[in-house]
Amino acid sequence: MKKNKAFSMLELTIVAFLLAITIVVCIPMISNNTKEAMLISGWKKNYSELRSNFEVFNVSDKENIENICAANLSDTDDRIFKIISPYLNVDINLSVSSLKFYNYKYKNGAQISMQSSLFTKRFAFQENGNIVGFRWLDCACSDTTPCAMAIFDMNGLKSPNRLGEDVFGVYLFKNRIEAFGADYSAEDMELNCQAHSNGMSCSEYYLRGGRF
Repeated sequence: MKKNKAFSMLELTIVAFLLAITIVVCIPMISNNTKEAMLISGWKKNYSELRSNFEVFNVSDKENIENICAANLSDTDDRIFKIISPYLNVDINLSVSSLKFYNYKYKNGAQISMQSSLFTKRFAFQENGNIVGFRWLDCACSDTTPCAMAIFDMNGLKSPNRLGEDVFGVYLFKNRIEAFGADYSAEDMELNCQAHSNGMSCSEYYLRGGRF
């Protein structure tokens, strides 16, 4: 006589349970990977636009910035940001009241000190709802000394608001822009973009095709 090889109800229940566990574990991972991929894709697009905008800035408004610096006025930073903001795709029609308490941290969760060149309290919204932070650093800038820095939160007000996760940035030099971490070696760039580090190099690391 042939034995009945059909699955018992208990066996089917166990299989269904294991499948459910697998789905519960995998879906968040897939969701997180998709979210991170979208943030990085947005950053790459933003950086590409910024490079194009900066080329226009060098032709149209670079001299205006130099004149403001030469005047040495008390509101130099405000005047400079007003000129540069269109090149950062800032939407002047969007209220910044909701940005009053916005702040971002390093990738490892550490606070960014006020003495750091990465610190700023000047924020605005881009046309797509992302956040721009800007700080003018030095009128005596050059191709090696940055004039300003700008950060871009590709996730808007939503968390985590951390450098290298949803926040990326650039230094603006006299005749070029450079993503944070561009001066790192390939090895240091990857190490610095780990969860336990400050995430400074992630801005350049992902532009070069680095994996999260």
